[in-house]
Amino acid sequence: MEKVEETKIWLTYAWKDNEEDDVDHIISELSNCGLELGFDRVQLLAGRRLWDQIDAAIKAPDVAAWVIYVTENSLKSEPCQEELAYALDRALRTRGSAFPLIGLFAGEFDPNIIPSALATRLCVNLHHNEWAQQIGDSVKGANKTQIAEPSKFGHKLYRIDKGFVLEVWPRTGTWTPTIAVVQEDQESLLTSFLPGPRGVIGSLAMMICGESRQHGCFARGFNNPVNSSTTAHIYLSELPDWIEFGQMGKPHRIDFTDKVLTAAQAEVRS
Repeated sequence: MEKVEETKIWLTYAWKDNEEDDVDHIISELSNCGLELGFDRVQLLAGRRLWDQIDAAIKAPDVAAWVIYVTENSLKSEPCQEELAYALDRALRTRGSAFPLIGLFAGEFDPNIIPSALATRLCVNLHHNEWAQQIGDSVKGANKTQIAEPSKFGHKLYRIDKGFVLEVWPRTGTWTPTIAVVQEDQESLLTSFLPGPRGVIGSLAMMICGESRQHGCFARGFNNPVNSSTTAHIYLSELPDWIEFGQMGKPHRIDFTDKVLTAAQAEVRS
């Protein structure tokens, strides 16, 4: 009987953690590392045991590893911790102690809420720029799948009393130094640029910042690291024609003239 080659990793995540396409980005990045992905949205407290929901997938002979994407929100309840711990234990008993269990974490959080079966395995932090390679290196011989690639950054537009705040962040990895750039004749529109907690507009932060003008562009920048928890807040008196932002030397761009992101979509903040 021909042996089935193990080429696939199975990704488990909560549907709520993909409301802003963060998990779609993770899937795309892992696929770009040459990994074949099987994945399913699960709800740990949906009335069915997690193991019952992923049992067939984990037992499949072509699944070489199980990756669990967890956030502090999905683990902060005791029933949720117990349910994940049970599923991890069943996976190890079914596939053996050598079966790779990989925890994928969105930043740092309390290690006491991580089930021990996961904490003692490979734990990967999405704030590390080489996170995808860490997973890829642990699972060899996988085939690359084709998957629609979402943007590598997240963003949200807010309307405030004096204009707008465009909040931006890398879905994974870290930007430093971080820049925001507009065309020079719209310099006055870029009023401020600073880091802050995700979703908290109007906070203050200690930072080393600067500005420059070259090649018809005006840029502001700071050295504080920006990730999915500590984001970059771009203050604008009006929306420019376009804006570039992100890691210096590798910026991303939003073109406001193409109407993909408009003032009408801005969330109002007082």
